[in-house]
Amino acid sequence: MPLLTAAIAGLLLFASDHPLHWWPLQLVAFVPLWLALARSCVAGRRLWPLGFVFAFAYTGPLLLVTGFAVPIVVAVLASLLQWSLLAAICGRLLDKGPVVSALGIGAAVTLFELAVWTLVPMFGTAQCFARPLSSAPDLVAFVAFTGMGGLVFVLTTLSALVANALRGPSRKAPLAVAAALVALVAVADYVRWTRPLGPEQQVAAFGWGERLPEESRRSILKTYERAFEDAGRQGAVLLVTPECGASVGPDRREIAIESLGSFAKSLKMNAAIGVWHDATNDNRIWFFGSDGALQGEYRKTHLIPWLEDYVGGDGTVVTTQLRGGTSLGGMICQDDNFVDLARAHGQLGIRLVAVPTNDWAAIRGFHFDNSIFRAIENGYAIVRAASCGISALITPRGEITAFDHVENDAAALLCRPLATGDGAVTVYARLGDWPMLLLAGILGIFAWTRRTQPERSLP
Repeated sequence: MPLLTAAIAGLLLFASDHPLHWWPLQLVAFVPLWLALARSCVAGRRLWPLGFVFAFAYTGPLLLVTGFAVPIVVAVLASLLQWSLLAAICGRLLDKGPVVSALGIGAAVTLFELAVWTLVPMFGTAQCFARPLSSAPDLVAFVAFTGMGGLVFVLTTLSALVANALRGPSRKAPLAVAAALVALVAVADYVRWTRPLGPEQQVAAFGWGERLPEESRRSILKTYERAFEDAGRQGAVLLVTPECGASVGPDRREIAIESLGSFAKSLKMNAAIGVWHDATNDNRIWFFGSDGALQGEYRKTHLIPWLEDYVGGDGTVVTTQLRGGTSLGGMICQDDNFVDLARAHGQLGIRLVAVPTNDWAAIRGFHFDNSIFRAIENGYAIVRAASCGISALITPRGEITAFDHVENDAAALLCRPLATGDGAVTVYARLGDWPMLLLAGILGIFAWTRRTQPERSLP
């Protein structure tokens, strides 16, 4: 029975993710797991199989959805190990009292999640189970203070408090603490959600399906010229194109820079152009000013292990300014799965970040969910231009003002007004994950060393 209950918990978590994406299930998915662990503890059974079954029920179907690329398989294996260990730890915490045990469980899961993002960096925070909650940005606005680690702590602690209340007989204490935690989150959400945003800018994201039509590929500069003209007619001050949308050989670099710069200058428009740079075997953003000058080049820093075998960047942040003074930065695809570059932009008070990206169909929704958190955590807007992915305009609150996925190989342009950041540095951008690590560490040690409480009868 406990194994079946653990499997149900894993399936609930899977249903909260793509392709079903029933994200509210995140709020209840862990309750059956904690109840199963409690029953197994009372019966004296081994606990780690429950964690393995839970993780398998969650990640097994996900693996069928995303495919069996090596980085994905590694991330799934890491999850199986992670939850097997967590089940053994969390189960032993359940006899520490209804409140202390829940806090200890939340702390343990948070520490493990942060460790996996760092030590098994296949896809960074895109590996986090809480990622689908970016669909409810008003509920997770508090991550501007805590990062995704705070979201993990809240979800798992609340579910453990509910599980402890259900198995009684002491219900008042865990429910009171759960209510207090919800109230604290609500206040933080309100404070962040009601903060004024920066000025709106008319921005454009240009993207396409799996590949451009043959005619467009043969004349990529003509294709981009049409995109510039279309964006210009709609009043855009910025155009962003997909990752590696153009390939530039060493003998074509100056010609490409001159041509793209002339498009930008003629329309008095900034541009962030995704470029494959043959001469140095790397992946770049070319930043053009409204005067047509190449103002900076950013190189992609985070490469997908086993899938991207080329020269990575050194993490140097490149920034420029739009006409009117709005600050602009840039990341490329996998970069926004990690928090280092994202926080670096936040620390500089950047108001708008261009993100050229290239996905494959099976993972585009997962990647897009995760990208939204970078805007919320760091308080800047994002212009995301994708090939075979999801192009979108994202406010600093995580609201999607426009998005598109091109199902065929035609090209499409998103052009809308987008509220930018206010330039203030968020708590998370300033401090990162250290406050959550410290809090989780203290609570975890306190819970683990607390004297065992008498066993409670189960319903």
